[in-house]
Amino acid sequence: MEYNKIDGYEYVDLGLPSGTLWASHDIGADGVGMLGSFFMWGETVPRDENTEWNSEDHKYTSQSGDYTKYCEQDNKTVLDPIDDAATSLWGSDWRMPSLTDWKELAKFCDIEVRNGQIVVVGPNGNEMILPIYSYNKFEGFDFSCSWWTSEADPDCYYDSNLFYIDKETDGELDFDDISDCRDVLCAIRPVSKIRADLNYQLPDDDEDEESEPEVEAQNSYGSFNYGQNNSTQDYSQQDSYRRDNYGSDYNSRVDEDRQDNRSLDAYSQKNKDADDNHYKSKTYIDKEGYEKTNSSKTSYVLFLIAALIIVYVLLNR
Repeated sequence: MEYNKIDGYEYVDLGLPSGTLWASHDIGADGVGMLGSFFMWGETVPRDENTEWNSEDHKYTSQSGDYTKYCEQDNKTVLDPIDDAATSLWGSDWRMPSLTDWKELAKFCDIEVRNGQIVVVGPNGNEMILPIYSYNKFEGFDFSCSWWTSEADPDCYYDSNLFYIDKETDGELDFDDISDCRDVLCAIRPVSKIRADLNYQLPDDDEDEESEPEVEAQNSYGSFNYGQNNSTQDYSQQDSYRRDNYGSDYNSRVDEDRQDNRSLDAYSQKNKDADDNHYKSKTYIDKEGYEKTNSSKTSYVLFLIAALIIVYVLLNR
């Protein structure tokens, strides 16, 4: 696979709603799928994972053991560019991903293990490879990998947010965001925002569920809630379903479906109008608010004729 570059570093366009571009490899890796460098959160110089380290080694730790930046004193929760390893090492067009960036990745992409690598498949079908770098490290897991975000945990300034992908020995793949001490070592996968919507907000799952079409009306190609007084332009959700299921026959099926829907609406409205007219002609509301049944004009005429006949017969006896 060929990759385009930003400032000399390759990226993958996964087709995410925000437009965020992800680097093809971690900082310090020699190529796609290879292991990169490991960093403490907020540091820009990589650490050797095979040597001992602790919180006192962090560059923003004072002699008393307290943090001097991104703490209660400054209330900062997002890394400054000078402390962002991606920006510092790769340039101003790159930065460490935010928590929202990772959540968007998990929400809109498929994450799987393939040929000993973690493969992230975007909405547009493009793939990003994440290396498995802690194979058999923890009991009960085949692997457990973590990547930093650019954000500290606002509820505990000792911790920072990261995104993990674990695979248990029973084959279950798990991924989510958590917070951990900033002095642990994690990999960093940069992102670029040069084509992204900087105001993008991740939709809530509840909003997604509310926006799903209800199943009320059905034709031969699927079930959707067409609603009342639906215009012929309001078909984005139905079109998405049809495009996924009809393939090359998409356009003709859409025309048929829309014609079916218009016919269904017209038929339903015609029957509704007829029923309403029939109902209204037979009922009325009396002075006390009760619904009564109307008698037809024909009934009154027949009754009057019968009464006149009876009177005539009686008078001519």
